[in-house]
Amino acid sequence: MDEQITNIQLDDIVEPWVLLRSVKTESIEYLEMLESLRDNGFLNSISVRPSERKPGKYEVVDGMYRTTCSRELRFETVPCIIKQNISDEDILALQIQAQAIRPETTPVEFARQLQRIQKARPGITLTQLASLVNKSPNWVGRQLQLLHLTPVIRKSVDRGEIPLANAYMLARLPNILRHKYVQQSKTMGTKEFKPLIAGVLKQYKESVRQGKLEAFFTDDFEPQPHLRPLKEIKAEAKSQTEAHLVLTSIGCKTTIEGWQAALDWVMHLDSKSVEEQKNAAKLRATQRWSKPEEND
Repeated sequence: MDEQITNIQLDDIVEPWVLLRSVKTESIEYLEMLESLRDNGFLNSISVRPSERKPGKYEVVDGMYRTTCSRELRFETVPCIIKQNISDEDILALQIQAQAIRPETTPVEFARQLQRIQKARPGITLTQLASLVNKSPNWVGRQLQLLHLTPVIRKSVDRGEIPLANAYMLARLPNILRHKYVQQSKTMGTKEFKPLIAGVLKQYKESVRQGKLEAFFTDDFEPQPHLRPLKEIKAEAKSQTEAHLVLTSIGCKTTIEGWQAALDWVMHLDSKSVEEQKNAAKLRATQRWSKPEEND
């Protein structure tokens, strides 16, 4: 088949008559290619053929991901190999061949491999690691951040339930805040989710600067009822040392309020016990956000 190599106006390039694999603009493959084209330009030309359905246009034979990236980057022209006398069946066969030899690697698998290199080469810098795998430091850093996510969230990323761009943003959140936004990361588009998380991070950093982290740690706090030891209950039944404090703290005025206060005390739901639970939750949260999650 005859071929010609030339630059073609991006506006003159159209999708093929059939697309075996749709372009997933939030996949790791797409984001990686987007970054590579932005930083390095084209390493491989797009294959096209003259379009019979749209005269004057060229139909993509191979390179739909590169074509879509080029549109997002607003390239005016792209390097192309123009193939002549190629049939619809030829295009479909080429797409099937390309899919058959393309291994699918999940985002977290990429991250784990990068981490293995780090462990094998103690002291390697992010720039050195990026150079070793022929990627940008920014890309490598984002992949490694995925390992900050819990195993459950990572599985959602690998299954495609959480778009990769959303997963990058989710991984930037402190552990204590992350669980609040997992569901939104699955349902919101990146254009909505990214500014949402950016705003949360800004608010969080400002709270750190002002020393007002308790708002983040106690917003969703719910006291958990659990029974006091029988020995402690029997001792209180004899001495009634806590009774006055508990009843006074709630301003008890009726027998029903007194009955409820007694039940709350037995279940650690009195005001003193609730405050202790809240302080314990705050301490645990403070400790959790400062270190990444355990990797599986």
